[in-house]
Amino acid sequence: MDPQFLKYKNYKAADFFADEDFVQSKLGQIGSEKDFWDRLGAHDRELAVQMEIADIWMTLIKEQPVAKSQLTSDQRWENIQHAIPTYSRKQSQQRLIRKIVRWTARAAAIITFIFIVHDISQFGTKSTHTAYGQRTEVLLPDASLINLNSNSKLSYIRNWKTDKPREVWFEGEGMFEVKHTAIKNRLRENDLFVVHVGELSLTVLGTKFNVKDRRGRIEVTLFEGSVKIYGKNGVDRLLKPGETFIYDEQSKANEIVPNTNPSKVSSWTRGELNIEHSNLAHIVSVLEDNYGYQVIVEDPSLLNKRFTGIIPLKGIDDVLFVIKHTMNVDIVVKNKQIIIKPN
Repeated sequence: MDPQFLKYKNYKAADFFADEDFVQSKLGQIGSEKDFWDRLGAHDRELAVQMEIADIWMTLIKEQPVAKSQLTSDQRWENIQHAIPTYSRKQSQQRLIRKIVRWTARAAAIITFIFIVHDISQFGTKSTHTAYGQRTEVLLPDASLINLNSNSKLSYIRNWKTDKPREVWFEGEGMFEVKHTAIKNRLRENDLFVVHVGELSLTVLGTKFNVKDRRGRIEVTLFEGSVKIYGKNGVDRLLKPGETFIYDEQSKANEIVPNTNPSKVSSWTRGELNIEHSNLAHIVSVLEDNYGYQVIVEDPSLLNKRFTGIIPLKGIDDVLFVIKHTMNVDIVVKNKQIIIKPN
């Protein structure tokens, strides 16, 4: 078998039609090749059929009349000139489309990256901090709700493990409404909710309580449920509804006292300052701890002056208005400093 035949072993009519040597031979331009194609057809009848089909296609094309343009050279050039602006517009549109596609792809990549970073960040530590004069609510992954007072901070690790207690770290003042997850007659470690505040750890189930951590003094007031309080120096107390636990971080002393006015403890959650049986020293601590002011009382005896009533906390001006007109004092506010002077 002629080695040259191997090239055409799997040829079809379309392949022969596209083969330059075959076309030139059939058009009579290379007469010396005719014997080769005859031998190839005699060697493989299937190839002979395919060559015949390709030959018919070329014959049909040869018999087609040549289309002659009715336009002169000047007219054709004029048409080209008219077509150039349309062609340019189409090219510009295609470039714009390609640019939009590229930018869309980049934007999609950026959005995807943001989502990936967001998903990764969900496994880190989440912290919420309120500024002076600001309050906010925090909904935890277990549906527990924390209402944060001004100048407070709450942190927790977002990927709570199913076999471990739910833990948060807290500074400032907040009202906790912990989601109860335990099933009746079954208590597991992950049903517990632990609040780390200062040197103490508060272990609870489904419970509502207020925590205040200011000036080295921690106060825990229980409204519903129960709270187990652990800490350094052997602190181990069980708090019942209607009780307040007080811990002095300097002296390490602790005590549990009855809470005779629960509405006063939670007044801040309603945007109020309950000053029932409170003195000026207490109000000064609120102005400093919750609003970030430095308060100077020129006459120390004024600090023991007692108040009664409720102040709406729409702003610090409400508090200063009550102090000024109740105590008949002069108040000067400069930047973040408040000076209280006797008249």
